[in-house]
Amino acid sequence: MSCSPVPEPDHHRLLATLARHGRLAAAATLFSTAVRTTRALNTILAALCSSPSLLRVAPSVLLLAAPTASPDAATFRVLTSALCRASRPSAAAGLLRCMPSLHLDPDSPLCRAVLSSLCRCAPARHAAAFLDDMRRWGVPPSGLDHRAVLRALLREGMVAEAYEVVREKMGSDGVAPGVADFELMLRAFSERGQFDAVDEAFDEMLLRGLVPGVAVYNVYVAALCKKGDLAGARRMVECMERAGCPPDVRTFGVVVAGCVSAGDAGAARDVAWEAVRRGLRWDTPSMVELVGLLRAGGHVADAHGLLLDVFLHGGCTGVDASTLGQLICASEGACSVITDHPKD
Repeated sequence: MSCSPVPEPDHHRLLATLARHGRLAAAATLFSTAVRTTRALNTILAALCSSPSLLRVAPSVLLLAAPTASPDAATFRVLTSALCRASRPSAAAGLLRCMPSLHLDPDSPLCRAVLSSLCRCAPARHAAAFLDDMRRWGVPPSGLDHRAVLRALLREGMVAEAYEVVREKMGSDGVAPGVADFELMLRAFSERGQFDAVDEAFDEMLLRGLVPGVAVYNVYVAALCKKGDLAGARRMVECMERAGCPPDVRTFGVVVAGCVSAGDAGAARDVAWEAVRRGLRWDTPSMVELVGLLRAGGHVADAHGLLLDVFLHGGCTGVDASTLGQLICASEGACSVITDHPKD
């Protein structure tokens, strides 16, 4: 009677079971003595990476496994995903930079996951540098990739670097900057008082054949007012009309606030009445915005009479006396009494 041969143990299954149940020392021993394969390496790394406290030893395991168990693309997916979850995207990017030397190509989903994490959790310059890595690896950055880096740079006040993305780097990857991208730049330059750069970015947008909407014009008009060029701001309002983009009540509110800030109450009234003459009315959101602009310049008190006149003479819709009074009180920390008068 012959005996059947004893089946070979399934080392991979045993290792996976040990790792799944947290028996990492036993799994490591089995790996080092019996089953030094890439599949086994990935199993152990996945178990290590599932625990934040053990993640720090994963790179050491990867080094100890070489050269018997060479990492593959799955190895790097396991490690980089874990590092991104642990808010360590710069370390994940460093790992991806090791792949080409191992004749492995970082793929598009992996690169974009790491870039997204870099934009959220790492210095913006790291994210911008990673775009260059993606190009070298044959993964051209998309519009979404560029815009994520653009916003990361702007959050850190790196306005010149952000404008380089819009003006040059997007185009080099076949991505056409849009009106929204230039609006971000106009706003950023204006907030920093870089008014020459505002003009340059606005002209660049027009040269590219982009047609600004009212939101972009409003940012530009606001920049002119901050610059003190009220005449230019009022001319731009007229240009909007000729360009087929009629100014809205927010446009006029920006100029009103600019005139008040410049101490020209007469011009502020002229602009406000021009808006009313055109049939425009301040609703609650636009009135909140106007009062906010006045508050930012410390000029709410100077505009009391103007605001009340606009309210009483039909320049508002959906704004009652109580709402207007609360807006002014919130701006000053002290109440002015505004009573309900019949509108003329």
